Amino acid sequence: MPLSTQSQPGEQHVFVASLDNARNLSNILKAIAFKDHAIFSATPNGLKVTVEDSKCLQANAFIQADIFQEFTIREDLVGFQINLTVLLDCLNIFGGSAVSAGMSTVLKMCYRGYGYPLTLFLEEAGVVTVVHLWQFRKCPLRLPERFRHDGFVPVHKDTNQQVGAGERN
Repeated sequence: MPLSTQSQPGEQHVFVASLDNARNLSNILKAIAFKDHAIFSATPNGLKVTVEDSKCLQANAFIQADIFQEFTIREDLVGFQINLTVLLDCLNIFGGSAVSAGMSTVLKMCYRGYGYPLTLFLEEAGVVTVVHLWQFRKCPLRLPERFRHDGFVPVHKDTNQQVGAGERN
């Protein structure tokens, strides 16, 4: 596969997966793309993608490791959360015209671990596109004291209760 030379030598990825046709993955992910963000969980058995809405509706897609041409995982479980809408746009970056011409988009996904982006290598007809998708992390809002002013009432991130003046940190 031409993309095998794209990753830098010496890089240790905790997860690597490749497909000869990115459209297959794209079609599976479109079926569960009712929210923007998805949780990806890779195990030695395959890749599970979960989308949920307000903890009351959940959709899962599981792609077995055998479906991928290459599926390497260096830990028992590798997880990350990324924007599913952006991922789908990237998987279809070459458009649909290549399907009629008999070409397919080759995909290689690499992930180095927490703090690193999911890197996509997409190749079609000799053209290679490299995309870095950074993880989506929910972070509590903590404003520095200099940005707090009259009218702003801090709220505790877990209880949604107003934080008293002595509790502001």
